[in-house]
Amino acid sequence: MSLFFGNIKLKGDKIIWIIVVLLSLFSIMVVYSAAGWADLVRHIPKLFIGLIAMYVVHLIPFKYFSKLGQLGFFTSLVLLFLVLVIGVSLNGAARWIDIAGLRFQPSDVAKLTVILFMARQISINRDKLDGFKEFGWYVLAPLVIVCVLILPNNFSTSALVFINGLVLIFVGRIRLEFIAKVLGIALIVALTIYVAAKYTPFGTKVMPRSATWVSRIDNFVSGGEGEEMDKDYQQTQALVAIQNGGIKGVGPGKSTQRSILPYSESDFVFAIILEEYGLIGGITAILFYLILLFRAVRVSLKVESIFGSLIAVGLMFSLVFQAFINMLVSVEIMPVTGQTLPLISMGGTSIVFTCIAIGIVLSVSRESIEGTYEKA
Repeated sequence: MSLFFGNIKLKGDKIIWIIVVLLSLFSIMVVYSAAGWADLVRHIPKLFIGLIAMYVVHLIPFKYFSKLGQLGFFTSLVLLFLVLVIGVSLNGAARWIDIAGLRFQPSDVAKLTVILFMARQISINRDKLDGFKEFGWYVLAPLVIVCVLILPNNFSTSALVFINGLVLIFVGRIRLEFIAKVLGIALIVALTIYVAAKYTPFGTKVMPRSATWVSRIDNFVSGGEGEEMDKDYQQTQALVAIQNGGIKGVGPGKSTQRSILPYSESDFVFAIILEEYGLIGGITAILFYLILLFRAVRVSLKVESIFGSLIAVGLMFSLVFQAFINMLVSVEIMPVTGQTLPLISMGGTSIVFTCIAIGIVLSVSRESIEGTYEKA
């Protein structure tokens, strides 16, 4: 299937293309409404660069992303280590790094490349993964290393990457008992970090951000009750926005909470969507993300390459899962995580890497339709 816009030929799954274009256009409206003209002027070029990157990437045969993912994975490890040493701190967290004047989060690189690398490891070593030792070395170790490097400054992203990795492992048909063991160990580690951060000074010395994690979790669990724990201001204002919206919303550009709600153009953009476009607009956005995941699953079932099948599902799941995390935070079903809404939230290099990930899925789709891929 192909779509035509002038001399540009868009190949691959046309439904994915349509939804990406619609969400991108919608992001322009929402960012302008939430943040104003000045931020929109910064948002549009980044969105445009992302769409160009997606177009270029979708023309590359997906088999090349096996080697590119390997290179990107080890590069991301170096960048994540540099963040721990010379990272730029914003809002109390050193998650950014400056290279030649370009500021970005290495975790955005890692989220993409770890999926490519794990998919490569599963496809190449699929005959060696019957033992837990081999599984741990070839597949689990890369995931754990990335998560450990991200964890000190960004617990939510580390957890997100870990869950994405487990889903990829499940899709790759690794033995369920291995996945159960990994989950058990992960829960013990998470509980240990929580207890250490809350009850001992050691936890906060090793990971200063852990005090914030504990505070958010306790605040969420308690519902904001107690003398020393006020309900999270961001989620309170988000709920006000949602209540204002009702079923139909107050209308585009008519949000009253955009100037009150912190990060209304990024972390809490879904609350602004619900305020201006109501429950109808929120459900429509949810359906768009679900359709993206459905189309990616459909692509994975059609392609005969194990690597292609894994990256199609793994990459799209990671984006859709992040979207739902963002939505659940806005409606106070989850504590604040700082995760943006892919393709809609205002952002920097995260937009570009989101578009690259979708471009890779479109590459798999294109070759599955044309039948030009090589099995892997």
